[in-house]
Amino acid sequence: MRTDEHPTCADTPVRGAAEPHADAPRFIADADVLRGRRTLKWQVGAPEPDRICLGVAEMDLETPEFLRAALERAVRDGETGYGLTGEQEQACARHLAREHHASTAGLRCTTDILTGLRTLLRDQLPPGTPVIVETPVYGDLFTVIEEAGMRPVAVPLLRGAAGWRHDFDALDAAAAGAGAWILCQPHNPVGRAWNDEETSAALSLALDHDLLLLANEVHMPLGLTVQPRSVFADPAVHRARAFGLTSASKAFNIAGLKSATVYASDRTAGALAGLPQGLLGRPGSLGAIATVACYEQGTGWLTALRAVLTERVELVRTELSRLPLQVDVVAPEATYLVWAEIPEPDQAERFARALTDARVHALPGAGFGGDAYAGFFRINAAGHPAVLGEAFDRIGAAL
Repeated sequence: MRTDEHPTCADTPVRGAAEPHADAPRFIADADVLRGRRTLKWQVGAPEPDRICLGVAEMDLETPEFLRAALERAVRDGETGYGLTGEQEQACARHLAREHHASTAGLRCTTDILTGLRTLLRDQLPPGTPVIVETPVYGDLFTVIEEAGMRPVAVPLLRGAAGWRHDFDALDAAAAGAGAWILCQPHNPVGRAWNDEETSAALSLALDHDLLLLANEVHMPLGLTVQPRSVFADPAVHRARAFGLTSASKAFNIAGLKSATVYASDRTAGALAGLPQGLLGRPGSLGAIATVACYEQGTGWLTALRAVLTERVELVRTELSRLPLQVDVVAPEATYLVWAEIPEPDQAERFARALTDARVHALPGAGFGGDAYAGFFRINAAGHPAVLGEAFDRIGAAL
């Protein structure tokens, strides 16, 4: 483990250092502690005693005090039964309006984003309907479209010197035969936070083709260089067949508590209100309690987290630039995910072998849209500098 890194106030403190503020996010420096976590990030793949995991989108954080207190009180008081949805829906509406300028016409709880998407697709579309996704994209979106009985249609994003952007010509052509479009704001894995002009153009396209627009806004609180605005900040959304989905899961690291929220435009509010709760799934009480605590008490903590994540993304970009390979990275505007391309196939294969030899787990790009992204890798930057540094030391040595 590297010893030349100096933890910030947001990291697990070293002996004799001043205690960080209670609201500061604290990353865990001890990889053995992390390897003991019974979560997907640190248990994915074949077990290895000293592996380092930079793949799955979980953060290596201690539970913040405000969240720990809310959950400990709930457990102490026996609030571990069926969750109530009303308080979560109200807290989410306030959060969306306050932080992301969203105007919603109704909200409902669901267990997670994918369950919400699957339910909406089945409820709103006939079986076999083509559904647009923009690649590279979170691979489980392909799975959930197919599980819903629909057909995914991949429209690649365009990449230029200024970064990734929509291909509106290709989207317009695909929309002529499609019934829905899953729009990610911001986009995982490339980290673009679509601006107001892009959102307006997306809504115009959806209206022109009467597409069902499903806005996956789960990473929206994780703006690094910009503060993402919801698709529901644009008044035109209320003329569209539109739903949004978000959760505190990514920004506050509570995916395992299974709680998310779906919201509607004026045009779809009746359909959302009419969905049986059993189809959406009901969050457990701890998920609902945690979500309310995050939205109502976690604003200061989240602000501090975004600043730290900006530094960690830059750290990963610097480490990649030091490798004896050509690696192209556009800094994400949002999310803690670094989407790195190694354009030379031989070098990309060499990097993949080095990951295996170094016992470092990252996500290969092919899972985000097929062979066109075989030279890409998604790297999770939400870790302690000592853990990230050790990972890249190993990769460098394996190369």
